[in-house]
Amino acid sequence: MSSVTSTGSSNGTTIISGPDVIQKTDFYVKAGILHPIVVGSIAVIALFSYLRLGSNRSVAPITVFDWVINVALGSTLAGIVNGNSLVRGLLALATMLGFQYITSTLASRFNQRLAWVFQGPPLVVAFRGTMLTNIMKKHRISPSDVNAALRQHGVLNICQVECGIIEPNGKFSIFTTKQLEDAGVDADVLTTVPAYKALCEEESRTGRSRSTGFGNSDEERGEMRRGKDQASPNMDSAANEVS
Repeated sequence: MSSVTSTGSSNGTTIISGPDVIQKTDFYVKAGILHPIVVGSIAVIALFSYLRLGSNRSVAPITVFDWVINVALGSTLAGIVNGNSLVRGLLALATMLGFQYITSTLASRFNQRLAWVFQGPPLVVAFRGTMLTNIMKKHRISPSDVNAALRQHGVLNICQVECGIIEPNGKFSIFTTKQLEDAGVDADVLTTVPAYKALCEEESRTGRSRSTGFGNSDEERGEMRRGKDQASPNMDSAANEVS
C-alpha cells in the first residue's frame, strides 16, 4: 500500500509527497489505452448508421424536445468513449432515438391533438408595427432581443414589421408588410399561427389601421402612435389567450 507523507513548511503551506499524488497511470493506462479507439469507433459508427439510414428529422432541432435529445445523444456518446459500458451506452442511444421517433411520428400523424404536448405554439412578439410588451414580459423577452432579430433580418424599423414570431425551436421569424404586399397572395403560413390569427381578428373587430406610418405628417404619425398604444393592451390580451 502506498503511503503519503505530509510535511509543514515555515510559511504554513502543507506539502504532500508520495507516489499517490502523481502516478504513472494518470498519463498512461495500459489496460484501457485502446478503449476510446475501439469502443468509441463502434459507438460512433452505430450512431452514424442510424442517422444516415433514418430521416433528416432525427437531427433537426424542430422542437425543444429534439434539442434535448440531441444534447443527450452527444453526452451518451462521450460517456461510451470515456469508458462507460458499450452495450449499456448503445441501449441508451437506442432508447432516446426510439423515443424521439415515436413522439415525432405521433405529432405528425395527430398534428393538432398531440403536437402541443411536445412543443409550444409559435409566439408572436410583434404585430403590424407594434411590440407586444405584455407577451414579451411574460416570456422574458427584452426589446433588445427583438431589435437584434430585426437587424439580422435586415429590418430598419419596427413599423416595417407585419409579424414577428418566435418559433418553437427558439428562432425568430420576421415578416414585413412589404413582403406581404409584394407577394400578392394570402399569408397562409401566418394564419396557421393561432396568435397571429387572433390578432388579425382583434384588429378587424376594433378597426385598427394597418398603415405603416411612412409618408405621413408628424401629426398623423402621432395619432397613429397613440392609436397603437391604445390598441396594444387588446392585442396583448388576444395573443395571450393562445400563447
